[in-house]
Amino acid sequence: MPCARGGSRWRTGLGDAGKPRGLRLQHQLTLVSLLPVAVLGAVVTLVSTYALRQVSLNLILQRNTALVQVAAAGLANDLDGYLRPLQTAAEALAGQAGEIAQQQQILHNQAPYLQPFGGGVALLDETGIAVATTPGHEEREGRDYSFRGYFQTARATRRPVFSTVLKEEPSGQDAVVVATPVLKGDDFSGVLIGVLFLGRRPWTNHLEPLRTQQGGQAYLVDTAGTVIYHPDDTHIGTTVTESGALWQLIEGHQPGSALYESPAFGEQVVASFAPLPGVGWGLIMEEPSGAILAPTVPYRWIVGGLLTAGVILSTLVLVISVGQVTRPLTALVQEARQVSTGIPFRPLEAQGPPETRTLIGAFNYMVIRLAEQQATLRQYALQVLQSQEEERKRISRELHDETVQDMVGLMQRIELCRSALQQDPAAAARRLDELQSLAKGAVADVRRMSNDLRPLILEDLGLPAALQALSEELSQHMPDARVHCEIVGDERRLAPELELTVFRVVQEALTNVRKHAPTATQVNVTLYFEEGEVLATVEDNGPGFHPPDMQAMVRESHLGLAGMHERAHLFGGDLSITSAPGAGTTTALRIPTPGHPG
Repeated sequence: MPCARGGSRWRTGLGDAGKPRGLRLQHQLTLVSLLPVAVLGAVVTLVSTYALRQVSLNLILQRNTALVQVAAAGLANDLDGYLRPLQTAAEALAGQAGEIAQQQQILHNQAPYLQPFGGGVALLDETGIAVATTPGHEEREGRDYSFRGYFQTARATRRPVFSTVLKEEPSGQDAVVVATPVLKGDDFSGVLIGVLFLGRRPWTNHLEPLRTQQGGQAYLVDTAGTVIYHPDDTHIGTTVTESGALWQLIEGHQPGSALYESPAFGEQVVASFAPLPGVGWGLIMEEPSGAILAPTVPYRWIVGGLLTAGVILSTLVLVISVGQVTRPLTALVQEARQVSTGIPFRPLEAQGPPETRTLIGAFNYMVIRLAEQQATLRQYALQVLQSQEEERKRISRELHDETVQDMVGLMQRIELCRSALQQDPAAAARRLDELQSLAKGAVADVRRMSNDLRPLILEDLGLPAALQALSEELSQHMPDARVHCEIVGDERRLAPELELTVFRVVQEALTNVRKHAPTATQVNVTLYFEEGEVLATVEDNGPGFHPPDMQAMVRESHLGLAGMHERAHLFGGDLSITSAPGAGTTTALRIPTPGHPG
């Protein structure tokens, strides 16, 4: 028993004496064995965290670049809404070139449509002197604006110009100017300018949807880097030329995103830039990078805790996250392309991360606004066309009922004078013959003008007879060409405005054949009465050409072709022009006829 107790005490003593050493050795071995794993885990964690941060940052840069591009396209369309009323007024002013009083009256009449220009609208003559203004801005009259860059550019390029930030005269306020040339045919007769004061913040509603929960902001700059609009009024008129990476984006004039240290935020921000198509300005969006990357911090801890498994898991999460981010963006880009081709817009469901939902909401807002503006402009264009046609109808009737009758009376009086003359009958007869010939020519000209202004045959006999008359008129101007007119289907009367639209489009197409295809030997005009629609085609075997798109027509002043397209679209129709050099030209107009199933 004592031996047993002594042995027990010995083992306990060894244990008490050896336990600390064993524990220390175990700890050392554990540390030695875990050290490579810990180092590897730390390296994997750092690499994975850095890679996750860089991938997230690249996705944010791509997302912001897409966002600012969509916003820039929408804002450019909004700015185009400022330009169109100005161009409409310029077209009206061109018809009264040199008549200051009439031009002043035109600006007074157009003033309700030019109200968006808070600084007023002024007409500059070919030397840059203001000769007419909208009401309330008469102090500009007589001032010389020839030194302004927008005047010189509009005169040289014959195209609309959006200016940089400048001190507007005579108010001295910071402003930008929208200028469009006034052209009478190919002759330059002045520039019509509209002034937008920066202090009135006319674009606030369009840029507010770009403000994010992370403190993001959007603002406009001109080509010189001067801030045109900013949510903070103190920044308007300042420049961003010293912002390093941001200024490089502006100088490159290409969409993109970059990181830079912002004095305004006091930290590194993500800056995205996109130029406004057709305007020359640029849209900038800035967001603090720290706030954007904050949601990724939990993922970094997961990666650090799970080591290699965490890297794999984070990769899967990243793939899923990329899908969540890219799917809404892909749908957004696809919808934007469909809208650009004229397909009706369907509002997208806001889904994905908060930034993506903000992007989708801004896109829905801008496209809906664009559709509203287009509908308003179409209605305005329809009213203008209707008023023009009413005026043509009135002039036609006056010429037919009054002027022609006066000419006939003149011929009768000349005949009476001729029979009454006794002295030198031969000379008197010759002069009277000349007068009679002139009077007959005047009557023919007046009748031709009356028919051009408002074809009575269209009202009296209908569209088929009117097209036949157009074809016969072309035959007289082109005796070497065989002009054939054919009516296919059951003839029926259409609404007066539809018949007038088809007549004007065919008339313009035949005028283009006479002007641009004088060598054509075959011209076919065909009118099809189909079920629920009419189709009119004009074909020639002339030299042909490369048809421009709608925007190019307006930029290159092909107003005849643009007017044909606009007439077709006003009634839900479609106009196609198929041509190629050496292959002739085919113009096809298709218009639905509601209430006429065939």
